[in-house]
Parts: sequence; C-alpha cells; structure tokens
Amino acid sequence: MNNTLVLLLSSSILSLSVNVQAATTLVEQREAKDGAPRLQSLVVTQNNTIWASGTKGKVVVSFDNGKSWQEKQVPHSETLQFRDIWANGNTVFLLAAGEGEKSRLYRSDDNGDNWTLQYTMQNPKGFINCFDFWDKDNGIVFGDTIDDKVFMLHTTDGGKNWLRLNSAPQAQEGGEGGFSASGSCVRIGNDEQVWVSTGATKHARLLRSQNYGQSWSSTPLPYPTGATAGIFSAIPDSNWTFGGRMDTPVVTGYQLSNQQWKATSNIGLKGAIYGSDSFKNNIVVVNPDGAALSKDNGKHWQRLSNESFWVVEFDHNGTAWLAGPKGRISNIALGDNK
Repeated sequence: MNNTLVLLLSSSILSLSVNVQAATTLVEQREAKDGAPRLQSLVVTQNNTIWASGTKGKVVVSFDNGKSWQEKQVPHSETLQFRDIWANGNTVFLLAAGEGEKSRLYRSDDNGDNWTLQYTMQNPKGFINCFDFWDKDNGIVFGDTIDDKVFMLHTTDGGKNWLRLNSAPQAQEGGEGGFSASGSCVRIGNDEQVWVSTGATKHARLLRSQNYGQSWSSTPLPYPTGATAGIFSAIPDSNWTFGGRMDTPVVTGYQLSNQQWKATSNIGLKGAIYGSDSFKNNIVVVNPDGAALSKDNGKHWQRLSNESFWVVEFDHNGTAWLAGPKGRISNIALGDNK
C-alpha cells in the first residue's frame, strides 16, 4: 500500500473518529460560575436566538447562536424564580413560580429591554408551574390545585387578559400539582394539542387536549407517588413522558406506542428526570445527576454528562441546548442523526 493511500485512510479514520466524538460530547457555550443563579428554563427561536431564565430574576439571551450572551433585567425581580420562558421574534413571555404573589407573568415586545407585568397570583396558596404558547396570542398556564380544580389560565389576546380556564379538570382528592423544574410540564404539540403533566398526588396523570384546552382527557400513568413524585416533563410530538421521585433514586419514562404506554429502558441517571426533549429519534433527558441521550427513540441510553442540568430544548436544526446550575449552558449537535 503506497504512503499516499495510507495517509488518506488515516485521515478518513481520524475524521470519522472526530465526528463520532462530536456527536456524543457536550460543548459549553456559557461558562458555569460559582454563585451564579441556576438556569432552569430555555427556549430557542426559529432564528436561533437562545433565551434562558432562572433563579434570582436571571434572564440571559444570545442573538448569535451562543457565541455571546447578554443579561436582561426585569424590574424588581431579584427574589423571583423565572421557571419558564417562551419567545417568538421580538416577543418574550416569562413565568415566575412561587407562592402567592411570587407567581407572575411578564411580557416584552422589544427583546427584553422593557417588560410588562401581566398577571400576579392573588391567592396566597396559589403556585403556577409552567406555560406554553401556540403563538403570540394564544397561551396556557398550569398551576397547583385551587378550589379542588386543576389550576389553569389561558389567553387569546397575548396576555392582556389571563382568565381561569373553566374546562380544567377536577383535581384528585387531596390536591394535585406539577413540577416547575424545567418549564416542560406544559408542552404544546401539533395544531391545537397540549399536554399537561401532573404529580404530587396519589396518581400521576397526563392531561391532554386536542382543542386549545376546551376539553381534556385524563390518563393515569404508573409513576411513583407522593409529594415529590410524578410526571415532570412531556413531549407530545414524540409521545414521551418522564419523571420519577426526587428524594429517592427512582427515574421513569413512558412512551405512547400503538395505543399502549410502554416503559423506557434504564436511562442511567439517579432521581427524577426534570427536563426532556426530542428531535427525530434523538431524546435528551436531564436532572441534577447529569444528562443522558438516546439515539434510537429510547431503546438504549448513554450518559452525556455528570454535570447537573435542569432543562433541555432542541432547536429546529437538531442541536440540543442544556442549562442548569451556576448559569451553565451547553449544547450538542444531533441534527445529522436520523
């Protein structure tokens, strides 16, 4: 074999090795810093603007696909926990989760330079967990039980009016809530679809609507039960739910396949799954124990990281963006995988 051919083959093997490594390695896009607020919600717009939010009123954004980051200030928000965020174009919605008046909804129409407070929880025992939007006008909010009903708000005018959703299901006996760990306990699917994940009760269940929340179906799923257990995250586009129990190493996932809910294989992380998202056959899940990836729709899993992450979202190119404690943001490009 001549030297030129050997060099060509060696280069090809090296290139293949690098590509394989790149497809299974997280790249840090925003450095973790001691004492920095935890990020636990994230959204990527169609023009690859990345927004993330978290504790101590923290909101950050990158307009250049993660090359640089800016902080956006929400007035008097230092004690708030921004557990969910949604953006489209110049419009950004923020959800603050907390008891009573600490549960709030904000909107900005100039990429976070100015904010309007749209809603403040008036019930001192109220607690909103997460939200999602079909578009800039139509959105839905999910919170813990109030007056024996699952607490839901909806808007059809971009948040000028947030109204209690009368069609929300009756809560289970003893109350029912959600987990605001990653902003993915409410997820919009195709067309008019929305999934809501519940827990902190006797039986975790998935609430599903096909008509903007005007009517609901309820599906109990065999997740662990208790105050710190249930369904934490759902992906309607790929029919997955994830969750478990926080205080013991129980992690669980179920997928709807051929009208049956089937449990996933061992994911390899300890504790409940906080956040999840999918792109084609790729699924990434995260929790304080790290991050895991499946490239075959949940049949097999591999650990991506031992670092703590709370939220993951795919962009439209198939890159997964992960965020978590100390303000860390990382990503992994999976768009070439089927």
